Amino acid sequence: MLEFFLKGGPLMYPLLVCSVLTVAFGIERCWHYFRAGRAAQAPEQVHALIEKGHFDQALCLAEAAPGPITAVLAEGLRHRGVERELLEEVISLRGASELKRLNQNLHILELVGRIAPLMGLLGTVLGMVVAFRQVAGARGAVDPSLLAGGIWEALITTVAGLCVAIPALILHHFFEDKVDSFAYFMKHYGTEAAKHLGVKG
Repeated sequence: MLEFFLKGGPLMYPLLVCSVLTVAFGIERCWHYFRAGRAAQAPEQVHALIEKGHFDQALCLAEAAPGPITAVLAEGLRHRGVERELLEEVISLRGASELKRLNQNLHILELVGRIAPLMGLLGTVLGMVVAFRQVAGARGAVDPSLLAGGIWEALITTVAGLCVAIPALILHHFFEDKVDSFAYFMKHYGTEAAKHLGVKG
């Protein structure tokens, strides 16, 4: 493996950095979403308490349960009694803040997924240039193995770029689905809470 890495040329080093970033941020986002979704039943329980008018109990439960959905509900409960339009704005702002945290570092995975194949292709093109220059500089009959050897070494970076990009794009797509799911439930529960906690202006 080390031999292939060294033969791939200088662009193998940024591709190695990209692979480390993919693993690091993939693990970090997995842990973040796991923590955010641990109390999966809490939002429904908080919502049920709000419907019954048990606002203090609902607030205690929302503040104790981790996750962006309960954070949005807790924000609404802390501002209960204000005009509904204002309460919806407060809930929306907290939802936007939570959504920003959920999207954190996803752009890095997307960037890796986009540039890794391009770096691999660039490495291959540069390797092909070197290979053909060696063939052009050879005098007399050209040994086919010289050209073939240069080509397969040049293709290593393309393979490496794809091996980095594919997992990064898969992770990015999976995490985006998770964020969309959180966003839907934040909007759903936030809207329902505003109906019970706000007053008509």
